[in-house]
Amino acid sequence: MPTRTLLIDDHRLFNDGLSLVLRESTDFVVVEQVYDSRLALDACARHLPDLVLVDVNMPHYDGLAVVEQLRQLPTPGKIVIISMYAERHEIARFNALNINGYIAKTVAADRLLTLLRQVMAGKLVIETDAAPSPALPASDMARLTYGLTKREVEILKRVKQGLTSEQIADVLSLSYYTVQTHRKNISQKLPFTTKKDFYDFLETLA
Repeated sequence: MPTRTLLIDDHRLFNDGLSLVLRESTDFVVVEQVYDSRLALDACARHLPDLVLVDVNMPHYDGLAVVEQLRQLPTPGKIVIISMYAERHEIARFNALNINGYIAKTVAADRLLTLLRQVMAGKLVIETDAAPSPALPASDMARLTYGLTKREVEILKRVKQGLTSEQIADVLSLSYYTVQTHRKNISQKLPFTTKKDFYDFLETLA
């Protein structure tokens, strides 16, 4: 069955164009186009779409506020952000809400459809330009997703190896207190609430 899709974008021209692209594909069916972000929650609650595409910069409620609202629904479906400008801190903020994808508005129509199919297949898709995100190393994906610095990723890799803060400080030629500060900042950036989730994440780092 085609993926039931709901569009949320206050720019009518882009919203209508995106709808046309999706309607021309047999894999997607547009159940509603929302032009006013204040109506997004009600529309999603009525339709319970499989996929929701959300713009970032909108009056009234921006994309972040809309996603926060949709996450309150019992079955919010998969959520993909469609943005004109991709900033790393912006991506990190959305990923903290467990979105399923972040795609630049500059991608070609056929590439957009491919990415949305990947989302529906269960993949996390982050594409900020013409270069496909699957080519990114896991450590770079982690930095992009959670706003981590290179040093923080280095420390996480040592934690994965089972090193203590004292040992990490020695290996990286840092003070113990510097490592502890980095680890505190890391814990504030990562959204994981259980040790299992945290260590599962560590396993993805090369």
